[in-house]
Amino acid sequence: MKIFVIGAGGFIGSSILDHLLNSGHTVEGHIRSEAGNLTETSLPADVDVFVNAAGKLGVSGVDTAELTNSNSTLPVLLADFCDDHQIHLIHLSTPGVSGLHSDVKEDAPYDPWGEYEKTKADGEILLLKHPLNLKNMITILRPDFVYGPGDMHKLELFNQVQKGWFPVIGLHGASIRPTYCADVCRAVETSLPGGCLSGGLYNIGGPEVLKFRDFILKTALSMDIKLKILPIPRLFFHLALKLGPLCPGKLSESKYKLFGTDHYVSISRAMETGFYPECDIKKGISKTVSWYRENGILP
Repeated sequence: MKIFVIGAGGFIGSSILDHLLNSGHTVEGHIRSEAGNLTETSLPADVDVFVNAAGKLGVSGVDTAELTNSNSTLPVLLADFCDDHQIHLIHLSTPGVSGLHSDVKEDAPYDPWGEYEKTKADGEILLLKHPLNLKNMITILRPDFVYGPGDMHKLELFNQVQKGWFPVIGLHGASIRPTYCADVCRAVETSLPGGCLSGGLYNIGGPEVLKFRDFILKTALSMDIKLKILPIPRLFFHLALKLGPLCPGKLSESKYKLFGTDHYVSISRAMETGFYPECDIKKGISKTVSWYRENGILP
């Protein structure tokens, strides 16, 4: 198939592009920093599928307008174009649109916990109402806690493990469902027309739910690091956050919620179609650490 990947310069987008190419598809990618912003005139009409892996994270320096443009407005622009040219659309969203809860299913009410998640939720809602979706030509995937080779957002976790000690909120930290990037790529390929995930809304997650502490310990084992876990009482984090400008630089309300509150998706709907995650935690972490070291990012 001929596929156009939006957000091909990012970690997940580039992984998807490489996976689809290796699977024999004809793939073109759009990288915003190199090709500029997408407009209707810059979109190709002679393709079978658009994959939207673009998105703007709610980090320092990014305002609400940027978040809205990337996470809410762009998906609708793509859906409008796809509807005009009979192109299927695969859109990558986030489980954060349903909040920080345990065993979240796709039909859970929207409860976004941050500006990024709110704008992604707005984009989802608009796509679900779109005429293209009524034709069963939109697939929305919500990949959970994605990691893998090329991921620079979670490098901070691996760097902290390298130091030989790691702070954890409470005794064990949050329950999470880590998802290796190759399983997300497989989910995208399975969402192509004729695939078992084609059309609909699906959570995508790894095979195991575990405590954040255990994820970090497995990471240390793969790195051959003797790690000391430092359980930090939740009250300490609450007090530190109240220090305002004196609060430690790497501590934030969002990190407290993300690593201290149980949040993971149910993947039963995808499994009922026949899609199962293939990469276990040990294998995924080992491949990720190897990539960091091969590229001189970790010693």
